[in-house]
Parts: sequence; structure tokens; C-alpha cells
Amino acid sequence: MWATSWIRRFIPKTAYERESLVKGFLLFFLSMEFFLVLTGYLYYAKGVVDLRSSIFLELKNFSYTFEGERFRIDLVSGEDLTFYELFEDREGLYILVPVPVAEGEAIKIIYPRELYEEDLWSLRRETLALLSLSTLVALVLSTGFSLYAVHPLRRAINMIEEVTRDIIHDLNTPVMTLMVNLKMIGKKYRGEELERAMIALKQITSLQENLKPLLVKVELKMEEIDAGKIVSEEVETFRSLYPEMEVSVRAEPVKLRADREAFRRIVENLLSNAFKHNVKGGWVKVDLNKSRLLVENSSKPLKNPSKVFERYYRESQRGLGLGLSIVKKLSEEMGWEVDHSYRNGVFTVKVTFR
Repeated sequence: MWATSWIRRFIPKTAYERESLVKGFLLFFLSMEFFLVLTGYLYYAKGVVDLRSSIFLELKNFSYTFEGERFRIDLVSGEDLTFYELFEDREGLYILVPVPVAEGEAIKIIYPRELYEEDLWSLRRETLALLSLSTLVALVLSTGFSLYAVHPLRRAINMIEEVTRDIIHDLNTPVMTLMVNLKMIGKKYRGEELERAMIALKQITSLQENLKPLLVKVELKMEEIDAGKIVSEEVETFRSLYPEMEVSVRAEPVKLRADREAFRRIVENLLSNAFKHNVKGGWVKVDLNKSRLLVENSSKPLKNPSKVFERYYRESQRGLGLGLSIVKKLSEEMGWEVDHSYRNGVFTVKVTFR
């Protein structure tokens, strides 16, 4: 039991931990493997040199006794013959030994090519076996180092989650106090200032609600909801916050089976992203039908399109980088698909219902 618990401590739990584990593993393993391959090459090269030296000594010793069956003998003639040095040709490795009674003649002692190739193959197998064993050790060490390196990241993530829990908890009392008092004021006084205060309070409440799904799995209460009504309400809220923005809405009276608050969070975060990360004099377009929700907005070119759904990733200094990650998380928990695209200055997020 303790072993299982110990192993679980090293299993990456988040996308950031998995990314850190993979990158750390590749860094450790590829670095070690590079030096292992280089060492293997040098080991093989030295083995070839040692093999040729050993064969040369055998050939030289054979020239004294001519005893043994491993070598072949031939008689060659010529001028400027070089004796007692190792040469190589198609027949194999050989040395030339002078014939005392015949000038210009030499005995060619040959180590056959097939034997030499067998020796080389044996050396290659030995080198490959050592390299394979070293690679296995490097694989184990790299995995261990990578898992160990994930721990600081995990501690940082746990610290962020603890701080987030504290923030959510500490916000409860002042938010509830503001909500109660603003409602009491609303019974006696109506005005633009009060409406702005209520909108600001809603934004704070929305931020608080956005933090909750990051810490715990949301308990969904699936029911039939009026998706068109929720979309229209949220659009009007943002329209009042951004009166200079051109807004186009087409929301059919769609009935969806979904969690009401989760769907509202999705719509609110999509709209918040569209309005916040827009261009001067820009526009937002919302289109809802029974199969999907589409939110488009004018936008500057994206720096890293593949990261827009990652938690805490921001294209600019505005926001916390949580909105689209919440959209993806809640959508997937309700079995929906989310994708995005950017083309010709238009950023689009589509939530496909199932």
C-alpha cells in the first residue's frame, strides 16, 4: 500500500506537470544519449585499432614458425616492397615477409577477409550491447530525474491553489455584504450609479465563480434551459459595459439540456474574452442555434494560437488568463466540443453541443 502511495506522488496530475515531465525527460535523456553514442563510437573505433594490432602481431608471430591454419600464404614479387607492416586488400589483412634467398620476392601472409569481418561483427555486437544497456540505464535515470524535477512545479501549483481557495473564501463575506446592501439601496434609489455598482459587483462575483472550477470538479445539475435567453441577457450586460463596441446577436430560442450556471459561465467568459481582447472600434458577433454557439470578434494577430485554452495563458496584460480555460473545462464536462480559429483579423470560438 505504501509503495502505491509513493508511486502516486510522482505521477503528473496537471498539463503543466506533464509538459514539464516530458521536456525534462527529453533534455536529460537526449543529452545522456548523445554522450553515450559518442562514447560507443569511440569504443568501437578503439576496438578496431586494437583488433588490427592483435592481428598484426599474430601475423608477425606466424611468420617465424608458419604453424597454424588461420592464415593463408602467397608468394609475391616486386620492387620497393615494404615488410612487416599491416596492409589490407580484398583478400583481407596481410603482411609481407622477405624471402632470404630471393631478392625481390616476398611471402604474403594473409588474415582472411571473412575472419576479419566476423571479428568486426563481434565487436559491433559487443558495442551495441553495451550501448543498449547504457541507454536503458539512461532511460531509468532520466525518468527519475524528470519526476524529481516536477516536484517544485507541483509545490508551486499547490501553493497557487491554496491561495485561490483563500481568495474565494475571503471574498464571500464582502461580496455578500455588497450584494445585500445594494439590493436594499435599490429599493429606495434608482440611478445609473447604482446600475454601475451592480455590474461591478457582478464582475467580482463572476471572477469568484470562475476560480471555483479550477479547484474542484463541478457538480453539474443537468436540466432543460433556455439557452437563447441566457445568451441575450449576458450580451446586454456586456453591451452596457462597452457601449462603443458594435455588437451583432442572433440567438434562436434554443432549449438545451445543460447545467444552467455552467452554461452561463461559458457564455460570460466567451463574451468577456471577445470584448476585452478586441481592437479599437471593433465588433463582436454572437450566433446561437440548436447545434452550436459561435462567438466572433475583431482581433489582433495571436501570438500563440495553440495556447489560448491553457490556464493562466494571456495574449495581453488584461485578465488572468482563466476565461477560455474555464470555457473548455465546463464544456468538456458537459460533453461538448470547443475549438477556435483565427483568420484575417477575426478570432472565433465555437462550442458544439451534443
